Amino acid sequence: MGNHSGVVLKDVNNSIYIVQFGTGATINLLPLAAGQLVSRLRQEQELLQHYVLKKIVFKRGEAEEIVRQFKGVAIIGFSCFLWNYSLSLKTAAQVRKLYPDALIVLGGPAIPKSPDSVDEFFREQPSIDIICAGEGEEVLVEICKAHNTGSGYDHIPGLILRDIVTGRAKFTAHEVSPCLDCLPSPYLDGTFDGLYDAYQAEFSGICWETNRGCPYHCTFCTWGNLPSHAMREKPLEQVKAEIEWIGKHAVNYVAMADSNFGIRPRDVEIARMLAKSRRQYGYPRFISVSWAKNSTDKIIEIGNILKSADIGFRVTLALQSLKPEVVEAVNRTNYRREEFCDIKKNYFDAGFYTYTELILGLPLETVDSFLDGIENCLSGSLYEQIYVYPLFLFPNTEMSSKASRQEYGLVSRIVPNRYTKSKEVEHSDETVEIVVGTGTMPEEAWRDAFVAGYFTLALHDDRIMFFVLRYLKEQHGIRITDFTKFTRFHCRGGGYSVVRQAFERLETTALSVQEQSSSHLVESEGLGGVPFDPSDGVFLELIQHKHDFVEEMLRLTTAYLHDQKITIDSELLCDLFLFQEVVMAAPSGPGSNTIGFNYDWTSFFLSPAGSRGQLVKRSCKYSVIDERPSNGSAMAYLKNHFDVRGVPPFNLLIDSSGNQCFPACK
Repeated sequence: MGNHSGVVLKDVNNSIYIVQFGTGATINLLPLAAGQLVSRLRQEQELLQHYVLKKIVFKRGEAEEIVRQFKGVAIIGFSCFLWNYSLSLKTAAQVRKLYPDALIVLGGPAIPKSPDSVDEFFREQPSIDIICAGEGEEVLVEICKAHNTGSGYDHIPGLILRDIVTGRAKFTAHEVSPCLDCLPSPYLDGTFDGLYDAYQAEFSGICWETNRGCPYHCTFCTWGNLPSHAMREKPLEQVKAEIEWIGKHAVNYVAMADSNFGIRPRDVEIARMLAKSRRQYGYPRFISVSWAKNSTDKIIEIGNILKSADIGFRVTLALQSLKPEVVEAVNRTNYRREEFCDIKKNYFDAGFYTYTELILGLPLETVDSFLDGIENCLSGSLYEQIYVYPLFLFPNTEMSSKASRQEYGLVSRIVPNRYTKSKEVEHSDETVEIVVGTGTMPEEAWRDAFVAGYFTLALHDDRIMFFVLRYLKEQHGIRITDFTKFTRFHCRGGGYSVVRQAFERLETTALSVQEQSSSHLVESEGLGGVPFDPSDGVFLELIQHKHDFVEEMLRLTTAYLHDQKITIDSELLCDLFLFQEVVMAAPSGPGSNTIGFNYDWTSFFLSPAGSRGQLVKRSCKYSVIDERPSNGSAMAYLKNHFDVRGVPPFNLLIDSSGNQCFPACK
């Protein structure tokens, strides 16, 4: 990528660097944004008569050491995301010290770009010269050309400049979003080949896009604040060639950057291409997708194509809240209740794992409406889960604006930006802003919602009390979130140490977020400091004490039924708890190789939720098999049974004829 023309470069500082630091954790994707920028610059051979375009910088480290490895910096561009924002700014400051005349350019979604925040940013970051407000490929080329000619930057659309006199922000004309037909691909022009081959072990996968733009305007989402909401597509032949690259380079995991995969008619064809690559090369094995909101038929067709090729995926149902006033406040349009149930049934019939997204702390939400949302989304299907995100205030979103903060009484904290199920391998001081209270959900209520919500999901959606809770809800009409509230209060007495510690773990975590600006994630015991979403973190601690936990929950359930004046035969209840304990795989193993029940729980629970038949009392005997035993190791359990989100960690129940009776083959 250097100068090979024989043209004499005009001075010693002639290098262009493009920087996109990784996460510093075990989840680390190939730097797509930096690759797009370098790929586009490589086309400018006349410009590169005057500059040396260096390799992409992605490895983290101390800023001083990183900059010491640079040579002759003339222009440096940083692609900034929440996982690398702080290190990018520190590195930019070091570049300014060693190369005072260097042009320092920032872009990416983490950089403040709104008029009410960018002046303050320039004051706090005196080393920064230019911010790219939109997509950077064409803009960066124009910046480099202007730098070469000394013609200034005011004429280039899509920039925020530091005024050399006042130090304040100066906005140029709006950028016209580039046509994707004209942009090169870093996957196909060699930009990524050497990088991926040399550091493949450090990348957990790649980030990949087939289109840009989002038609929606959600106030909490960075996609909702894009300069252009028009959907623009990559040429299909380029997409096909990139999928070929994915297969040939044995890319296991693909994180799709499309905002609404399945919204375009051609997305079905793209799914066929991915399936063909999987069959031909064995890759990719799993894709992470932001699915279209209102394209159920296409999503089912796409899902069937992926499933037929054994490509893992999960389908998202992005509700965020079930309270109409909240949905309106964040500028969303949700499914109607009947439509939502039909969609879930269609996905279940197709055999897809799905999860419903809710957000904790949205404007106008209360603790009661939030827990009502969880209650109404809890599913009797083993292949559906709820995923609760805290509300994050991302830069440049409408939700993060001063007006929204004031209107909705948003209270926030700056907390470490950690990644669930990802071990930090390098020090990182990256942060994210999390809402910990609102005008309708004060801070104490936020803690109650946090604790009750995540504990409910640990028991129900991580399945450690799923069958007990489903029976109580479906046969006796209990509200699972009410059961959680009762359990939280009642376990404060003696004799419930495992359950009490789980609640205390969540209470301490929520309070630490508010009072100490700690992460909301939970580091479970025995798992080497890996952080998990709160529900998963609590589950992983409970499962290590499975027998004691189940015994405590039986006594708490008995107390709850007495309090609610609900009568259940004690033999049936004990048999139900035995079934619940036996089917859950645990680090300690099944405990017994054979088991007998007095009721036919397998037939009862494997019938569709909402249409379960009569529970039959009859003796049922099974062999109990853990297909991937962990031999007492929590770390082995994590790998063997908790590696893919949504797949329940169950033991197999095999009858005397050798038939697998539980779980059902998916």
